[in-house]
Amino acid sequence: MAREPTILAPKRYAVVTGANKGIGYEICRQLASNGILVVLTARDEKRGLDAVQKLKDSGISDDLVVYHQLDVVDPDSIVSLAEFVKNNFGKLDILVNNAGVGGVALEAEAFQRAYEQSGDFPSGDQVWAEIGTQNYEMAEQCVKTNYYGARGMAEALAPLLQLSDSPRIVNVTSVLGLLKNIPNEWAKGLLDDVENLNEDRLDEVVNEFLKDFKEDLLESKGWPTYLSSYVVSKAAMSAYTRILAKKYPSFRVNCLCPGYCKTDITINTGILTAAEGAENAVRLALLSDGGPSVPHHLWKNQQRGMHAVVTGANKGLGGGIISSQVNMEDLIFWYDREQIHTKLIGGAKVNNAAISGTTVDSDALAASKITGTEIPSSMAESTRSYAVVTGANKGIGFEICRQLASKGILVVLTSRDEKRGLEAVQKLEESGLSDYVVFHRLDVADVSSIASLADFIKSRFGKLDILVNNAGVSGVKTDGDALNAFISGQEGAKINWSEFITQSWELAEECLRINYYGAKRMAEALIPLLQLSDSPRIVNVSSSMGKLKVASNEWAKGVLGDADNLTEERVDEVLSKYLKDFKEGSLEKEGWPAIMSAYILSKAAMSAYTRVLAKKHPTFCVNCVCPGYVKTDINFNTGVLPVEEGAENVVRLALLPNGGPSGCFFDKKESSPF
Repeated sequence: MAREPTILAPKRYAVVTGANKGIGYEICRQLASNGILVVLTARDEKRGLDAVQKLKDSGISDDLVVYHQLDVVDPDSIVSLAEFVKNNFGKLDILVNNAGVGGVALEAEAFQRAYEQSGDFPSGDQVWAEIGTQNYEMAEQCVKTNYYGARGMAEALAPLLQLSDSPRIVNVTSVLGLLKNIPNEWAKGLLDDVENLNEDRLDEVVNEFLKDFKEDLLESKGWPTYLSSYVVSKAAMSAYTRILAKKYPSFRVNCLCPGYCKTDITINTGILTAAEGAENAVRLALLSDGGPSVPHHLWKNQQRGMHAVVTGANKGLGGGIISSQVNMEDLIFWYDREQIHTKLIGGAKVNNAAISGTTVDSDALAASKITGTEIPSSMAESTRSYAVVTGANKGIGFEICRQLASKGILVVLTSRDEKRGLEAVQKLEESGLSDYVVFHRLDVADVSSIASLADFIKSRFGKLDILVNNAGVSGVKTDGDALNAFISGQEGAKINWSEFITQSWELAEECLRINYYGAKRMAEALIPLLQLSDSPRIVNVSSSMGKLKVASNEWAKGVLGDADNLTEERVDEVLSKYLKDFKEGSLEKEGWPAIMSAYILSKAAMSAYTRVLAKKHPTFCVNCVCPGYVKTDINFNTGVLPVEEGAENVVRLALLPNGGPSGCFFDKKESSPF
């Protein structure tokens, strides 16, 4: 029943420039890890081939990465690459323009000292006079590589991108290229005039800059006096991103600053690793079809690992309007987050959204304060977290929704019964959570129902942050009247469940289909959306009854407990054997549990699958939890804990910080053996 691995038949193709090291190399690794066939390009053939071999040695399939030589300043080299892609793949899905040079000669030790003294990227004329030198030849090379190289790549590969059903262009730029860093008002005005922006006007700006550089007029003409060509080349790339997005409305074209990363270009100073910087680029490369296009700068907040977005044109991540008047100068990058909060947050206005919790990213609010714009509710939605909870119209599932929504997370409450689901949402709305909960019908045993939910999330939110697999059935038929009579007549007496329940093969098969295979299919369908989150979480609501010590069949216990060799196929093998033995009436003979056997096996399988998922997706936090013996309908309210307390144990795992435990079983709040 396991899904065929994507990498066996890759259907998407990507080209990454400047990819033999640093962020470019890491972008290749992460795209290939997502089953995309990547063309790793580099100017130096030996280094490029070494990089490809390194990826293969790290476990990337031979079928997912190939090398092609590329010098982005050489039109013939670009044409050769385009022909290679056309002849071998017939189309292109993703272009990442990452190749770039600094345009300066750095004094490494002086640069490192300046970084250590400031704790940030060095800035200021006096500082740069000591750590870097620039000349006209360097400036010309920088503009040719960083801007014209990216432009030449886009022009050559656009026809192949047009053959894709999800074309993406990601231009790796820098916050140094923000218009606020260009004092020249004429250039700033030209680059910011979105309506009249075109390649000819960009050429005019770049040519004027190079002319003034050659004539030693940078300072008098208002150009940046250090890292001059780098700043201008990145500003031009950002402006060109706008032109491309307008020219190709079916493409998703964006530019981003990946963050201050430790790479050769920064003498390995920085705050983020190359892998973290690459994540930001890959996130845009894998945007859903409804994702943003026209220039956006995404940055990764170093303090808390959240992505914040401020748009430079008219779209937010959710497609909502922020302001048609915001200009490129209003795209802002911060390192000192506390300073922003102290000086800027007060007074920011948000339409129909509370400034609390994670509802609206406070960095985006600070941007609103600076630009003088209001952030509408659509912007709030674009920066918040999104969760799906299954089996959520009552009991623990309902309470999980309430607690997540209370923390500012937008929750998709799902239920098989539409009427009950809508009533549950109405109940939450009446308690003041109307902005944080929506309903979608879901039957986890129905593949088409799961697909419908996934499409809804993709088109509505573009990503998913939290999946809580809570839906479940007991796998038995309970004589409720007899049980209630026993409880009322012998209050506090221990219940012998075998006297009140019966199990059948049909109920057992349904139990496995819902409790285990339903959760598994949900994970498989939603993982692509979870991969777009910077803090993906999966919480599988299991039970202490699913612990291996309860599964009396020694063979099954051995298979499910063998963490090193555990696979979906081995879990399937256990469940198939159980159902076969059940059908043949040999449960007791084969050593399966005598009471609630399907429930026990389904939860043991879910716990085992949690381990498989955690191993397969190391950037996720995937855990299973027994919420405790909670008073709910499934146990005829015979439990000990209230639903609020049981839900707390689940929500705590859904909100784990990055780097938290994964692949673990929790019994309420404590980690416990499987």
